[in-house]
Amino acid sequence: MHFKKMTALFAAAAAFTMASAAFAADYTVKPLVTDLKAAPERVLLVGNSFMYYNCGVNGYLSGFAKAKNAKLSATMATIGGAGLDWHDVKSYLRPNGLSSYSTLNDGSNRLVFHKYKDGKVFDAVVLQDNSQGPVHPELKKFFEKYAAIHSKDIRATGAEPLFMMTWAYKDKPEMTKALADATTKVANANHAMVVPVGLAFARALRERPDLGMTVADNRHPTAAGSYLEGAVLFATLTKSSPEGAKFNGGCEKPLSDKDAAFLQRVAWETVTEFFGWKK
Repeated sequence: MHFKKMTALFAAAAAFTMASAAFAADYTVKPLVTDLKAAPERVLLVGNSFMYYNCGVNGYLSGFAKAKNAKLSATMATIGGAGLDWHDVKSYLRPNGLSSYSTLNDGSNRLVFHKYKDGKVFDAVVLQDNSQGPVHPELKKFFEKYAAIHSKDIRATGAEPLFMMTWAYKDKPEMTKALADATTKVANANHAMVVPVGLAFARALRERPDLGMTVADNRHPTAAGSYLEGAVLFATLTKSSPEGAKFNGGCEKPLSDKDAAFLQRVAWETVTEFFGWKK
């Protein structure tokens, strides 16, 4: 019995070592910024269809926040196929623009107009470029240019910028490392944090290749993909684990308890290892 237990422990240790080595091989550029200055309560997500598939990753992020009793709300501004050069982020941050009012969800249909102290609408803004942008020979110059412009405009309002690392296309796994390094390099240049979604996708596919992360076009997320994206966003923004959240997804596409628990673990392990956080 003792021998069997020791064998199991050695096997588990070997598997962990191999997984960690594979994770490290997914990137070479390390993040310089590993924490936000303060936990954000209001977050703006700026991107494209990688964010708005499956009714929007903002819904997944809000679902995790509610399940984990975190004070966090998410607003999304997305354009299909967009790079950061398509977005006028400065205009999104004006106090009479996005999130300036909302409708009560109590059946009354009554509007509530919001006022923000010092005109600061959002505490953090997550920027997601075109899925090829950071590594495309013709587009990467726009990613680099507008990453700097948007970061400056975001900081001018008192908010913090973050850059979301997207995932490899299913038929181009080599994109994982290329996107990871390119995104982290630009984030480091702008003293901003990275949201390592692409690394989480690669990790999930290694451990559970049966659980598809992308739909038939090999690039847009399945419900599981959007769920993992939301979990990584939650973990990065709150510096807390999504594990144990009684939330299996929305948009009439809830996951099984098993799949949800697996993706929660992958998200937290990815984030803690990437940033060097202690669990």
